[in-house]
Amino acid sequence: MLNTKRPVLNIEVSPSLNCLYGLKVILPLVVFKEVNEQAKQFNSEHGTDNYYWLSAFSYVLLHSDFLKWKYRGGILKMKKKLIFSTAFVLSIGLAGCGGEKAKEEPQKENDPKTEEHQKVLAKTVDDVIKYFKEDGLELGEVSDLPNDEFGNIRKEGKRILIPSLGVDSGGRLFLFDSEENLQKAKSYYDELGNSGPMFYSHTHQSGLFLIQMNGDMEDNEFAKYAASLETAVTGSTTIKIKEESKTNKADNLTVANVGDVVKDDFAGTYTITDLYEAPTDKYKSADVEFSIDGIKTAKLKAENPDLIETAAETNVLILSITGENLSDDTVSFHPDTAKMTTDTKRQIEANVMISPFESEFIGKVIQKGEVIFDLGEEGLDGVKELKFIFEPTSKNARKIGEEITVVVPVNKK
Repeated sequence: MLNTKRPVLNIEVSPSLNCLYGLKVILPLVVFKEVNEQAKQFNSEHGTDNYYWLSAFSYVLLHSDFLKWKYRGGILKMKKKLIFSTAFVLSIGLAGCGGEKAKEEPQKENDPKTEEHQKVLAKTVDDVIKYFKEDGLELGEVSDLPNDEFGNIRKEGKRILIPSLGVDSGGRLFLFDSEENLQKAKSYYDELGNSGPMFYSHTHQSGLFLIQMNGDMEDNEFAKYAASLETAVTGSTTIKIKEESKTNKADNLTVANVGDVVKDDFAGTYTITDLYEAPTDKYKSADVEFSIDGIKTAKLKAENPDLIETAAETNVLILSITGENLSDDTVSFHPDTAKMTTDTKRQIEANVMISPFESEFIGKVIQKGEVIFDLGEEGLDGVKELKFIFEPTSKNARKIGEEITVVVPVNKK
């Protein structure tokens, strides 16, 4: 039988608020005096010098937030007094702990080790395509490759369309089952490219993945896909992406202004350098009336210098011309075969290879286009006057008009 003079304290500990450990210094100071006085009073009334209440209460403060007191005898009076003190102190403690919890949560959010959507290395071609999308790379329609494209040696294969490269243009993404089979496919595309510029394509390998892209894609743009592939497969990349110059891009040479860049898939890349005043008159050869709407110079970085018969980088002069057939007949007018002379005694023929002008006029139609002259390294240095000589209009391969000469002073806008 238990001694009725020695009350029993049963404590149930709730682990949900173990943050009260942080209050082990504050709480005893707040309630110590009342607890001590009540313990002394208890000892006096029951003839004992046992201070175990203090130890028990300290344990409660350190390890729990919810108390259930079972009592016998005079402990009821003590409980009534203590419960108010305990509730008050615990309310302070809970408020403090709540604040600490709120402070801890943002830290977890900012901790990179706890990122919810941590990337997983690619195991399939679909995984790699997800990386392409997350890296903001251009992607059009993606479809399964037919079996005749290395279907007997690859595990997976996707056709990837890149809208900016043109209709039905893009590349392929493969996953092979061995290095040997991957090299067979890579060698096929690389050797095909060596046979001529028209068949060139980009290729890059990472692990057992191989990406192949149309050769019309710029090198730096393909490097972005290659780098994304490496990151997807290995978690990192050593490929360096060149910082793209902040230049304006124009849709065509007609509307381009100084500083604009115009990309022509055949000729190369034009960067407009100067604009010049164009004549306001209209000129007529037989039934074709034409005007020179704009004159500008540009730096041309040739796509294939040998093919278009220019240096790799050269200066060009660009005439924007509008022609109109005033008759119902089909006639031909060829401004792209014009000749240009300068007051510095140079004579230059229009480069018909890179002069996009449709010369056939079927009935009453209007044609617009550019006529381009290769100025070489000299450009228009020292030139004060230009003279353009246009061949006569013809019909059924016979000349029916007169040769037209247009003299233009060189005045920058």
